[in-house]
Amino acid sequence: MGQREILNPPVIASLIEIQARERPERIGLSFEGRSFTYAEMNARANRAAQALVSLGVGRGDRIGWLARNVATFWDVLFGAAKIGAVMTPINWRLAPAEVAKILDDARPKLLVGEAAFIEALTAAGGGAGVNAMLLETGGADCFDALVDQQKDAVQDYKPTPEDVAVQLYTSGTTGLPKGVVLPNRCYFEVGVAGEGAGVIIPQTEDEAILHALPHFHVAGVNFGLMAVARSMPIIQLRQFDPAAIVKATQGDSPLSAFLVPAMIMMILEAAKSAGASLEKFVGVSYGAAPMPEPLLDAAMAAMPNAVFTQFYGMTETTGGVTVLAHDDHAKGKKQRVSAGRPLPGCEVKIYDPVTGVEKPQGETGEIVARSWFVMDGYWMNPDATKEVLRDGWYWSGDAGYVDENGFIYVVDRIKDMIISGGENIYPAEIENVLAKCPALLEVAVIGVPDERWGEAVKVVAVKRPDAEIDAAGIVDFLKGKVADFKLPRHVAFLDALPRNPSGKILKTTLRGAESRG
Repeated sequence: MGQREILNPPVIASLIEIQARERPERIGLSFEGRSFTYAEMNARANRAAQALVSLGVGRGDRIGWLARNVATFWDVLFGAAKIGAVMTPINWRLAPAEVAKILDDARPKLLVGEAAFIEALTAAGGGAGVNAMLLETGGADCFDALVDQQKDAVQDYKPTPEDVAVQLYTSGTTGLPKGVVLPNRCYFEVGVAGEGAGVIIPQTEDEAILHALPHFHVAGVNFGLMAVARSMPIIQLRQFDPAAIVKATQGDSPLSAFLVPAMIMMILEAAKSAGASLEKFVGVSYGAAPMPEPLLDAAMAAMPNAVFTQFYGMTETTGGVTVLAHDDHAKGKKQRVSAGRPLPGCEVKIYDPVTGVEKPQGETGEIVARSWFVMDGYWMNPDATKEVLRDGWYWSGDAGYVDENGFIYVVDRIKDMIISGGENIYPAEIENVLAKCPALLEVAVIGVPDERWGEAVKVVAVKRPDAEIDAAGIVDFLKGKVADFKLPRHVAFLDALPRNPSGKILKTTLRGAESRG
């Protein structure tokens, strides 16, 4: 296989099997001092499949994953794919109560995770009735040890394109988690689109993927699979660490990475503090949040050898809708602040979110997309599925417009979602918790600009008469009930919240007041 050929079999399981057959001795994964060839990765996946079967896991069963980016993730992902089981990564940064809600929804046959997260979940009374196994601990309840005991045997089951491969969770505006169902077909189709767009093409034989995105994000799964498909070894970091990334860039291998803008900013700061060069970056892909132009300029200056690529998409679209190519990032080009053009095989239109009528070029409306890599739907949630999938089109909830050259511009979010450091935060989740605070009469949560994180959470509250509570008190009330990254960085108190004649809180007014200072 030439260095520019890209593998894209109809099912994920075949990806590691082809690599094991075609280049068994090539390093496919490096993690904390250990390296694994493709032959070893496939053998580990076979053993993981055997282990899963021994635990009663079969086609369609969900496997909860509550851990950081340890190497075993790929064993389980490929092993599950071999038997038609569904990998279900869960955000380990969530509070135990939030994890418990996802487990109640996913109904996994097995939960695999790091001891600290499993113990916190158990202590909070979550995960009752779910068979849980630990990672990296040894002993009878250690999943790694169980995998080691298995034979490297091929399963009789033959995966199909319609087998669900991954179920990723994204919160809804009501605060209830929704499982996005992504079959093998979605990954094949988004692979076709990526190859057609010419994205993530290795420039040299020794180029590696520096992987620091969490596996519970669609890009965290996708970028690892893209690396295997392109015969690019994955240098896996347990979690995002700017200093560790800067250190990795001082090695011999040219590196490509997918990062959210907040990560890029922290890497630039770490490199500046260390007096280190970032010239080993030959590919920088980004998405999940807007990229401010000053940050883009700084990144392109600090990484002069890197090909920059922006991806715009959602978990529901297997991460793909549009792509902004490197040449379109050049200074002076209007489209450098756009989200790019639709991927091959993906149609994008702008509809009026109220009337459903298509908007003319240049007018803002809701971004809707249609492609073969749109999700099957939300797990066990037909009402939510019908809300966003209409006549084959996915309604994103994002506001945007298309210019005369076909570039898509995302100008706002129709929904109230806050994106902070690449994490999606829904105000209703926080508002629902604060509604139980006895010192507060009413509350609204909005996102405000933040130089470091893109956006930060702001709570605007009205106290009950004679109640005594300050900003620190609100933060303390939320701690342990929501994840730490959802805690407000700003709190303001008003005598009353602005409302329209029907009584709905006017968050646009609150945001306007924030922008006016």
